[in-house]
Amino acid sequence: MNEDWDETLKLTLQKMLPLLTSFIWVALSYMPFDFLLPTNIHANVAVVCVYYWILHRPDVFNLFSVFWVGLFEDILTSAPLGSSIFQLLLLYVLIGYMVKYFNGKSFELLWLGFLPLAFVVMFARWFVVSIYYATFLPFPLLMFSFLLTAAVYPLVTLINVWVQNKLMIDEG
Repeated sequence: MNEDWDETLKLTLQKMLPLLTSFIWVALSYMPFDFLLPTNIHANVAVVCVYYWILHRPDVFNLFSVFWVGLFEDILTSAPLGSSIFQLLLLYVLIGYMVKYFNGKSFELLWLGFLPLAFVVMFARWFVVSIYYATFLPFPLLMFSFLLTAAVYPLVTLINVWVQNKLMIDEG
């Protein structure tokens, strides 16, 4: 009976690795690195994580995982509650429509496909938060965050690939 419990726990943790990895990435992205960038410019690694895991492991990273990552980011950043959730759910829907074009593509093409999707969802969040505050937030901050997100995409993806290949064991 103890072995069954250990196996169940191991399988549950395996299935939670994409979500846990995404939580860690989001938390790391909001650590204050004042010596590098102003505190209001950061890479939106939640978008990178959702994009990666939805394309590569939709069996363990689903709509509920997307919701929890968005909620975690909203709580962590004190952003208007639901703004990150909205952004990530919009990305989930967009990927759902385009997944057939991404399957089996090279890293470079996936990165290239990420760029317009990331811009659209980041712009949508910027717009919704601007409406919430009844003033347009500085657009250059959005652009710098987008460029930083595009720049960290390879690193975040590389670590996620490592997690998927080395730490996750496929069933069957």
